[in-house]
Amino acid sequence: MTQQSSNLQNLLAAVTEAIINDDQDLDMIVNRYDVPRADVEGLLKVIQRLHIVLVGVRPSRRFAQRLRQDLMGQQWNVISRLRYLPPRVQIAAGIALIAGFMLISRRRFAGDDLQESPVIRVQ
Repeated sequence: MTQQSSNLQNLLAAVTEAIINDDQDLDMIVNRYDVPRADVEGLLKVIQRLHIVLVGVRPSRRFAQRLRQDLMGQQWNVISRLRYLPPRVQIAAGIALIAGFMLISRRRFAGDDLQESPVIRVQ
């Protein structure tokens, strides 16, 4: 890191600190870093705008849980995957599950009926 880059970072930190502390004494910053006052005023305006526009956002609990599971590499089971789907998709998945169960049950019971019926052979 060069000396100029370090000085610029220190200047930005000092201007930001002055804004956060509501201490806008630019003369102290100008004298300390030996920079033109117009440069500091320009930085001050930009940082003030950023401070006003950028507001903190807290993620939802659901997002935090999913992110934690993804980062920790936890496996998703079918039920946990269904819980995070939209309601219409949950309903469709439930209907498909019931229809599949009914189809399997019907085939199983129909298969039992065929095996129990007598076989009549015509010659």
